[in-house]
Amino acid sequence: MAGWTVTGGGDVVECSSTMTEHQLDAGESSVNEELRQFAEQFRLRRMRLGATQADVGAALADLRPTSTPLSQSTICRFESLTLSCRNMQVLRPALDVWLAVAESRHVAETDDNELARSAWGSAAAVGRRRRRTVIAGQDRRSLEAYFAAESRPSSGRLTEIADALGIRKSVVRVWYCNQRQKQKRLKNWNEATSSRY
Repeated sequence: MAGWTVTGGGDVVECSSTMTEHQLDAGESSVNEELRQFAEQFRLRRMRLGATQADVGAALADLRPTSTPLSQSTICRFESLTLSCRNMQVLRPALDVWLAVAESRHVAETDDNELARSAWGSAAAVGRRRRRTVIAGQDRRSLEAYFAAESRPSSGRLTEIADALGIRKSVVRVWYCNQRQKQKRLKNWNEATSSRY
């Protein structure tokens, strides 16, 4: 699957290597770990803001008028570590800027929204897309411990975990599915990078 990057002048450059196929030297392993951590943090912060991957791509074009809008799939590939290391390094500064702007706007809008909610009531929420559930803190650590013990629990076990944590069973089920996919991606990525040494 071909990837691409946006250069400083806004030109789109084709690139066929992904992060899992990209040849790495010993000095790049710490950069790759940094990028992996940034990609995970970026995804969590984006979801907390209620922004979609498509929103991020469109907003980057607004922040940098000379650049081409990024597609939803490019942001998705960044978050899932399937872009090349070079492309991820090129995108990271722009995504840092987007996060700073989006989080400052969110703080300002939160104050405005409190006033609007009292005026509009719950009718304004009808038809709005449900925000993704973000599991953090102790609940996340508990889920990770349950996952480490058993990555494929039965339906009954999922119900027990959900009841113990006070979370809906459907949320726990989706978290488990996502966690299995994440582990699979990381395993493939680690195998590809270690085979290059």
